[in-house]
Amino acid sequence: MLVIAVVLLAWTVVLGFLLDGQTQVHNWSVSWVGMDLLQATGLVATAILLARQVRTVSPVAAATAALLVLDAWFDVATSEDGGAQYVALGMAFLVELPAALWLAWLAAFSLDWEAPSSPGKER
Repeated sequence: MLVIAVVLLAWTVVLGFLLDGQTQVHNWSVSWVGMDLLQATGLVATAILLARQVRTVSPVAAATAALLVLDAWFDVATSEDGGAQYVALGMAFLVELPAALWLAWLAAFSLDWEAPSSPGKER
């Protein structure tokens, strides 16, 4: 794992010099729509698992929290100055990051739930 981390860090430095703050991206809208669909799926799955009060909500909530943090990061980092940046910052600090914090708390808290008492029977 350490070797992979070192290679990734080196690649990040190379990209930082090569991209020089500008790049052309193909299928940009597909990437954003895909990210939003992943988030929506995670939120729906989390709600269903939460309603059933099963511990498997933990990894789903954690993954969804990570997606929300990533979305906030990329929205803010890629927004243009002015109104778009204010909207991105507002969404990040008022919606995405608070939701991510709550999901992270849920992921940790739900680990303490009891396991089903018998195979195939959930709480």
